[in-house]
Amino acid sequence: TYEAILNDLGENLIKAHSGREALDHLLKTDIAVVLIDVSMPELDGFELAKIIHEHPRFQNTAIIFISGVLLTDLDKLKGYQHGAVDYISVPVIPELLRAKVKVFAELHRKSQQLEVLNSRMITLQDEERRHIARELHDSVGQLLAALSMNSGIVQAESHKLSPQAARCVTENAAMVEEVNRQIRTISHLLHPPLLDEAGLASALRWYIDGFSERSKIDAKLNIPSNFARLPKEMELSIFRMVQECLTNIHRHAASPTAAIRIAQE
Repeated sequence: TYEAILNDLGENLIKAHSGREALDHLLKTDIAVVLIDVSMPELDGFELAKIIHEHPRFQNTAIIFISGVLLTDLDKLKGYQHGAVDYISVPVIPELLRAKVKVFAELHRKSQQLEVLNSRMITLQDEERRHIARELHDSVGQLLAALSMNSGIVQAESHKLSPQAARCVTENAAMVEEVNRQIRTISHLLHPPLLDEAGLASALRWYIDGFSERSKIDAKLNIPSNFARLPKEMELSIFRMVQECLTNIHRHAASPTAAIRIAQE
């Protein structure tokens, strides 16, 4: 009956004869909306909804309960408490069911599109960071290196200058060195070359050592010595997560310590 009602939507309809079969379909297929009969053998609809929403992948999956038996306000309340977005009584009005399923299916599609756009935006941001980091290292870094060499030549003959001028030359050399160090740090923070060359473990050790030195927060990293390489996008995402967390600790936590544990399971 429900297949006949929903066929006109042009969606992929999957039928399950029990709660366990439904869970099996959920794990293998991307599901937009689940229609559950409250009264089922073995596993009732409320128990099934609870199991579905306890799984991290399905916490936002839309569930619509359909029942011809449990129709009291308490039954409906129980349904909503188990994560239902709607509770429909039998006999079902076909147009109403079609409209509800269509809305949630469309919402699911829009959510997927947003995820794809968000992923693309993050990728573009990192490409821009990588480009800026390379520019800082290759152009600004080279200019500062040349400036430092020229400053060294002048400093070697600073004894010929007045004491004040000689002091300014020394201070300029120190400032050039400090600017060079900061540019190098900014370049590496924008996109750490170690992430590409040596992997997540080495990049995190470098970043956390530098963070501790800059922030005066005693940050410790717990990561296995044999931590394997991960896909490039995953390594970058984990690195950015740690970076963001430590930045928040520095800005908001007023904590003298921080601990990071990375594990593969």
